[in-house]
Amino acid sequence: MINICITSRLSSLPIVIAYKKGFFEEFDTKVSLHVNTHHKGVLALLESGRIEVGEVPTISYLQESFLKKSKIKRIYKGLFLYHSPLSFYSRFRFQPEDLTRNKAYFIPVPHINSVERLFAEKFLEEYAPLNPVKVRFTDTPGFLEEKEFQKPSCLGISSDPFLSPFLKGYHDFKEETNLPLFKSEDLVPSTLLAFSGDCILKMGRNASGVLLAVKKAIDFINENTKNNSSKIWEDLNLTQFYPHLRAGDLKSILFPHPLIDKGIFSYHGNIENMYPLLKDTYFRVIRRVLTPEVVKPVLDFSEILEALEPKKLFDVRKLNSFQNGGAEKQYAPAPINYRKLNAIRHLIVDVNSVTLDILQGNFSSRLNTDETLLLDNRVKYLINSMLDSFNSTLELQKEEIAELENLISILEIKLDRSAVDLQYSEEKYRYLFEFSREAIALVDAETGNILEGNHQFRNLTGYTRGDLTKTTIEDIILGDQIAPQLKFGTNQTQDTMLSLPDLDILLRDGSKLSVDLSFTSILLSPKKRYQVQFRPNQERKEQERLQHEFISNISHELRSPMTNIKGYLEFFKTDKTLAYNNEHKNMLEVIEKNVKRLSFLIENMLKLTTSREKDAPEEVVEIFDPVPVIEDVIHMNSHLAKGKSIEWELRLKKGMYLKGIRFEFSQIITNLYINALKYTMKGKVSLSLEEVVPGKIEIIVKDSGIGIDPNYKNQIFDRFFRIPSSDNRKIGGTGLGLSIVKSLVEKMGGEIFVESKLGQGSTFKVILPKTVISS
Repeated sequence: MINICITSRLSSLPIVIAYKKGFFEEFDTKVSLHVNTHHKGVLALLESGRIEVGEVPTISYLQESFLKKSKIKRIYKGLFLYHSPLSFYSRFRFQPEDLTRNKAYFIPVPHINSVERLFAEKFLEEYAPLNPVKVRFTDTPGFLEEKEFQKPSCLGISSDPFLSPFLKGYHDFKEETNLPLFKSEDLVPSTLLAFSGDCILKMGRNASGVLLAVKKAIDFINENTKNNSSKIWEDLNLTQFYPHLRAGDLKSILFPHPLIDKGIFSYHGNIENMYPLLKDTYFRVIRRVLTPEVVKPVLDFSEILEALEPKKLFDVRKLNSFQNGGAEKQYAPAPINYRKLNAIRHLIVDVNSVTLDILQGNFSSRLNTDETLLLDNRVKYLINSMLDSFNSTLELQKEEIAELENLISILEIKLDRSAVDLQYSEEKYRYLFEFSREAIALVDAETGNILEGNHQFRNLTGYTRGDLTKTTIEDIILGDQIAPQLKFGTNQTQDTMLSLPDLDILLRDGSKLSVDLSFTSILLSPKKRYQVQFRPNQERKEQERLQHEFISNISHELRSPMTNIKGYLEFFKTDKTLAYNNEHKNMLEVIEKNVKRLSFLIENMLKLTTSREKDAPEEVVEIFDPVPVIEDVIHMNSHLAKGKSIEWELRLKKGMYLKGIRFEFSQIITNLYINALKYTMKGKVSLSLEEVVPGKIEIIVKDSGIGIDPNYKNQIFDRFFRIPSSDNRKIGGTGLGLSIVKSLVEKMGGEIFVESKLGQGSTFKVILPKTVISS
């Protein structure tokens, strides 16, 4: 079994294709394929003999060929794998004068001894010869190239759009820079297939099978790309070898790609394209100048390609390329005296072996130890402890990553659902907004600009969509009618629903229209907005006028006959000459109660009309003690409680005074007290008056009656409103009492509140300002 190690870069694609298509088995060669992320790891594994075959940079193989580190040649060439049309790319377009020595630049490269590294050095020399800068080169795995490229201190990268697909959207210096380096249309041999020395010595025929399989894979790539066989690429399922590529990128890279047609995958290489890069360039270890005459024999693959033509298995050991691999003249360091190796050197070898195990993914590899107390053995214990600690931390991080991936998946699903729901809600709101029967406009809460008006609003005002984009709500509403309530651009604007009746707005034709406005604050995208409804109020005002006129006429018409009825009733009651029996007396009492009831109703109706008349005569305001007024109201209406089992509770604190009209205050107490008696069949009625807060007199009327439905709690103070229920219809009434109470309380400068539970009773609280009498 031959172990083949590749990198995650697309330059190793022929090896992957040969593995996926089973080309190795065709030549009786069994292989195991695993991915390493970096050329450096592949080189280390080849040099140590841990793997048999791998992909290495061409320049790294050249360096290896000119070095002799042991008696056995460690790396042998096989075939060219990838040829790159190199160019220099950057995130921004810079000029030579833009480069500064004071800034620390770096350039990511696949290997410190690679064609890309030499190309970047040569480009900077030719592009900015008068402004040389120092650049740090960093070994970068293929899946980290884009991340390193995005860093601010990265000057650029030498590569091509096939190996680095993310470069398509960035600046390519080949397009505008007229340098000799960019003039050639030929490709530079970037990487090649390499064998370890042990593989050549022990498995010569299997190495021949690897060469034949890879050669067939290169032919397969070029042939199927030209034939546009897209289904073949889908069947290969290469994403497991290149997981760092974005979804869909792999297929678009492989089929069809102009660089493949150009010949980036070819076992025929033109090494003369490398000479401009090697000229005047020193290897950091060899310290020698590489001339074309020296390099050419090392990268001569003609003998290997001729042997592969029959496509039959052969033994590579019979070829001169594998008998005398490398350069004719090698430059070795000082000879190593292996007899002088000490324990420290043995330790270094062991650590190197464990490092290679870890590079292959064997994280459980450890140094062999014994029970001696030698220095190297104690160091091994420490290193093993460190590895155990790192391994446990790595396992914990893997678990955390798995949990985070699951959480991210769940959040993505929820986010998708929320996005769909939000889109549906927005579409639904827009439909309801545009086709609403009400005239509605959306207003920016910060600036007051009208953002949009629906169809009904545009018909009402005559403004077009174009007009609204240049109009604010204050331009339409005349005067300072909304300034006290809404202050745009400040934090003092009310957030709750706000109703503003009887406002004049300016129409597009210059005329005025009286409307009722309601402002409702909403939150959209993610700023605050106002939804403003415009309701023309001409019809409402006309109805109120007719209603007011009708009530006023009826009240005055009823008052005259009622006065006559009262007079005749007094006559019959006081005339001593008339003989009444008990039945007659009961009839007179019934007539008197109903007369009082009708008189009270007429007074309420008159009070309602006079409170709305602007030209009503001024009434006499006095300062009075409210307690006697309350006692008179209770005494005059006590007959309403006859026949009911009601418990009474009075708590009246004397010595406090109110300012107002005594009769109006009696109307407040009368309506609240009568309601408590009417809606309580049995239980308790209480009335209290006290000073709970300094300067405020609090009057509470509480009953244990039928209570108020919470759905109608805000409507009970409206004129003529009565709660629709069977109990209410039996009791009767006009729906004017609480409306009169509220208007009179507000006239006296007070407030009224109600608390109620259905079936448990109601509590009305009236708070009036206390008047202090100076002595």
